[in-house]
Amino acid sequence: MAVRSAEVTREKLLRAAHELLVESPDRTSTVSEICSRADVNVAMVKYCFGGKDAMLDALLEQVLAGLTKEVEGLYGIDLPPDQKLRRHVGEIVRNYVRYPYVNRLMNVRLMRSDPAAVNQISRSFAIPARDWYALLLEEGEREQGWPKLDPTLFFFSVVGLCEFLFAAQPLLELSFDRRLDDQLVDDFANQVADLIISGVRGAGSSDAA
Repeated sequence: MAVRSAEVTREKLLRAAHELLVESPDRTSTVSEICSRADVNVAMVKYCFGGKDAMLDALLEQVLAGLTKEVEGLYGIDLPPDQKLRRHVGEIVRNYVRYPYVNRLMNVRLMRSDPAAVNQISRSFAIPARDWYALLLEEGEREQGWPKLDPTLFFFSVVGLCEFLFAAQPLLELSFDRRLDDQLVDDFANQVADLIISGVRGAGSSDAA
């Protein structure tokens, strides 16, 4: 019973941390704020996770595991490769709206160059996504005449294109007077998908020139 109670408390803390980070993605809430939102004693953070950083690590891993599940869900979908890619790009873009804090949490851990943190991110998201890209690129080459592309570089290309709008949101709003509303998100997802799909379809032309 105590184990079950701890699991419930753990999920309440993760949900509270997520909610507060969505509300204020540019700052990390205090343990007291998270526990107040979760309606649990502050001592439970150490009991359930070992500390605040470990709790945020667990939150990041939970989010990345969910993103990987979305990618893996595309394996069995009966769509042409370019349409799978379009759907995937839309999911990435909209996940930056759902989890506006994920880049900051991930970048903090990558900047530390901590092998354990890098391995966690690799295992939870980067390697499964890269492996799906490898299969997608093979399928596109076979079915739609895509040129041979490096799946690792493709991973960084796709994620990088999708990510910068959200990393530079203050630039969008203060310099260009645009708001990150639903219409802009849809337009951005479609434009990024168009750029990537046009790129894979025409990537071989530079080699031929």
